[in-house]
Amino acid sequence: MKTTVIKLSALLLGLYTFSSQAEILHVNGYYHGVGMGSTQIDVHESDSLQFTTLYGRFGYQFSRYFALEGRVGFGLNDESAPLNGIVFTQNPQDGSLTSEPIQSQIDSSLDLQTSLFVKANYPISSRADVFLFGGYGRNKLSYNEDDVKNLAESITGTDTNSTLITEQNYDEGGVTYGTGIDYRLTQRWQVSAEYQYFDTDEGDIYALNLSVNYRF
Repeated sequence: MKTTVIKLSALLLGLYTFSSQAEILHVNGYYHGVGMGSTQIDVHESDSLQFTTLYGRFGYQFSRYFALEGRVGFGLNDESAPLNGIVFTQNPQDGSLTSEPIQSQIDSSLDLQTSLFVKANYPISSRADVFLFGGYGRNKLSYNEDDVKNLAESITGTDTNSTLITEQNYDEGGVTYGTGIDYRLTQRWQVSAEYQYFDTDEGDIYALNLSVNYRF
């Protein structure tokens, strides 16, 4: 019984010490982390692509309320995306051109997702902050080259007078902003959850992200 009381007292003392440290958990300076997310990209108005993303975070915390952060990530899966193109055929006799639009589905990948932004924190407890951020972001998609090549061969065949011209790979940059919450597990380790929006000319992009961060 005495041993049990001692162990219980030690446990309570440890919990009290851990709790009392909550007031000094915040650390300024450099931090980095790794995260996973789900990114939805709206393309061609009615079509949406869903990518699971892996990214790294790198930042500097100037104060409890202000930080500068950059991110670099990429998609872990392929998605079947719409591909629009035009088949041009040249008349071998008079050189005139005729054209015919085509539509197909091609595997695409999220090759690059980057962000650079200013982050504003507001403490809601000794351990947790809510935050807003805003800056510049970019998303780059590419079509599978083998699929595009196979599509071209299936349409033009051996006709040397026909050429398939497709749209360019998706590469959009613009304003990004969002909101979320940081929770400090210890003085150095932190977890974050957030919603991020990318504003582009070619369609909206939404992301939900979870990350683990370490502060130096």
